[in-house]
Amino acid sequence: MSDTSADSTNLLASLWRYRWAVILPAIVGATAGFLLYLKTPETFRASTRLIVESDRPAILDSMTGDVIGGVPSVDILSSHLYSDRVVKMAFDNPEMVPLQERFGGDPTRYNGTARGGLSLTVEGTGGRVAQSFVAVLSFEHSDAELCEASVKAFSDAMQTFFNERQKSSRSELLQLISVAIEQLHPKMTDLEKQYRDFRRDAPLAWNSQGEAINPHRESQLFLTGKRSELNEQMRQKATQLAAVESIYSQANDHLIAMAVISKLLNVNLELSNVENEITRNLVDADVELAQLKLDQQLVPLIIERNKMANEFGASHPTVKQLDTELSLMKSELRRIVVDQTKRLMEIKKENEIKTIDPKEKAKEAISAVLIAAKAELDLLKNQILELDKQIVDERAAAIELAKYEQDNVAMLRELERNRDLMDQLEEQMARVSLTEEEGGTRVQELTAPSRAGRVGPNLTRTLAMGTFIGLVIGAGLALLLEMNANTFRDPEEISALLAVPVLTHVPFFKGRIRKPTKDEINPYKDLDPGMAVLHQPASVAAEAIRSCRTAIFFELAGIDGGKVVQVTSPLPGDGKTTVAGNLACSIAQSGKRVLVIDCDLRRPQITDNFAMKSKLGLSNVLNGDCDPSEACHETPLSTLQVMPSGPIPANPAEALTLPEMGELIELLREDYDYVILDTPPLLVVTDPSITAGMADGVIMALRIRRKSKPNAKESVNILRSVGANLFGVVINNSDEAGTSDGYKGYGYYRYGRYTNRYRRRNGSDTSKGRDSSRSNMAPVVVKGRGSTSSRKAKKAVPLSMTGVDSDV
Repeated sequence: MSDTSADSTNLLASLWRYRWAVILPAIVGATAGFLLYLKTPETFRASTRLIVESDRPAILDSMTGDVIGGVPSVDILSSHLYSDRVVKMAFDNPEMVPLQERFGGDPTRYNGTARGGLSLTVEGTGGRVAQSFVAVLSFEHSDAELCEASVKAFSDAMQTFFNERQKSSRSELLQLISVAIEQLHPKMTDLEKQYRDFRRDAPLAWNSQGEAINPHRESQLFLTGKRSELNEQMRQKATQLAAVESIYSQANDHLIAMAVISKLLNVNLELSNVENEITRNLVDADVELAQLKLDQQLVPLIIERNKMANEFGASHPTVKQLDTELSLMKSELRRIVVDQTKRLMEIKKENEIKTIDPKEKAKEAISAVLIAAKAELDLLKNQILELDKQIVDERAAAIELAKYEQDNVAMLRELERNRDLMDQLEEQMARVSLTEEEGGTRVQELTAPSRAGRVGPNLTRTLAMGTFIGLVIGAGLALLLEMNANTFRDPEEISALLAVPVLTHVPFFKGRIRKPTKDEINPYKDLDPGMAVLHQPASVAAEAIRSCRTAIFFELAGIDGGKVVQVTSPLPGDGKTTVAGNLACSIAQSGKRVLVIDCDLRRPQITDNFAMKSKLGLSNVLNGDCDPSEACHETPLSTLQVMPSGPIPANPAEALTLPEMGELIELLREDYDYVILDTPPLLVVTDPSITAGMADGVIMALRIRRKSKPNAKESVNILRSVGANLFGVVINNSDEAGTSDGYKGYGYYRYGRYTNRYRRRNGSDTSKGRDSSRSNMAPVVVKGRGSTSSRKAKKAVPLSMTGVDSDV
């Protein structure tokens, strides 16, 4: 929400800044609207109200999703209204006969006029209604008589057109549906006959719901279930056999082993009953084996029974008869098998010799149990193998019948599709018949056509439209100017773009020297009026400088041995010298020992501000003409000293790159608490880029004006490219309404005229502490002290005697 409010505020501020760009197009638009009003001919309008009704209820077709019935939409009505047929009907109307000569008796020419002035709109709902709606038919033209005649003619034409169209469309639709039904009936009859023949001849079975059943697949499923049951029985028998074998092999006493096996198998294996139990088990096993074989023989009969049951139902007499035969066969065969097995066991028992001791008899009993279990397990395996063969056979047979199943599905799908089509045709036939009986869509006139009334032009509307268009164009122009403006609007924008903090805002102030009272001596009267900290200590500008001083203290406190601060700016006129001088004075007022060095060897403004044009300075120290202490001069502030630029050299950039410059900075760190370097602008010369690497931090003075945004960004990039530590930005003249470029002519080509303002030392006058002669005006070339380590003063070498290139 706050971001939206901020964007709205910025938009309004941009429009207000360029309000002239908004107001002028608005005035032009209003003027254009007024001229358009004067040139626009009068327009008349006649109208009538029509009601469109339908007796057919609106029905949603579930198959297509379309609305069937109800009144047509207004778009469809408009399409008919502008059709050639309706236009010709209207043109031939008796109301239009007196006006046909205007169009040469050609309905085509009248059609163009009708399309331009005729309109049909829905009254009230604005869209389609299920059963009826009211539409307004109107005609606009500069001829009032033509408007009235056209509205009446088109109203009659619409009513006649829909009545005739409804009759013809119903008869055509009924004929088409009847033909389709006649063609579809023979096809349906043929498909039904084919399906009946298929059901009669196909080797498939059908259930009570009429669904096709593959008998071999049913048999396969039955055998698969039987196999699963036998497989589970075999697994249980194998587990019991393994347990009995383990007990039998590990037991020392077979009587004990027999008792354990009796508990495990849950059978009574007492010696007196062992033989009977074994006999019963063998009999049961033989009976079960015979029963399984019997079931195998009865499988075809069981399949036939299931097929008949699926086709005719379980209560059918044939199915019941098959069930009775199966039951009798199973019971009788089981009785015969049991009698045969018992008799075999009795014969075997009669021939056995019974002279075995108990332990031996127990061992034999366990062996008999093992033999019976193994025999039963082998029997189950054989049964499973036999079932596997039968399952494979049934699966192959079921696959052969799969083709008939697919044919059955395809024939049913074709029958269903044709049956649905027949139902739809019959339903459409009923709807069309109902429409014919009820009358369909009707168009009737509710009110007679009105007299043609004047509707245009409208002065208020044209003026408002012209003004609005002008405002839109003006707002776009203002936003375009705002987007192309290369200046800062607020401090937040500066911090965001440059990624550095704003240290302070120095307001615009008029520099003036305070007048002393009677018998009062002003120690700062010779200093530049721009030193607000000295001349106007209670001003807002002075307080802003003190705020910057506090920020510098905090920044340098985080740097080990941080003392040297460089002050520069993007362009001339940004006030970097004024900021540097005031900052030095403010720090000195706090009791710190401060030295200001005028490193602007092209236009030494600090030297002028402190009235030290003729004194030894930086160029003298770099050339070895004097010691650094001799170039540091006192000021009215006891803790502030100034090192002026000295004579302007012919090679200022090369002078700052000398090793002596770095040695001088390091030497001055030991003698002062803070060292302030005033350097030229960054975008004009390369001098500040050289000294930026020697300083502990850099302050950039910035004056808000045109193109200040790209200039400031480029300046920050220059400082970062040389590895400078940029403390922040000082906004100078922050509340000035209009700012000038200042520093006009700043550049190498204009520095020659500043040279004559400064005295230079020559080879004949190098004594310390004395002013140099004005007679020798030769340019000085700073080339350092060379290999000499002494600090004796040297003579200035003329430009013609050196090999150093000049920047002039």
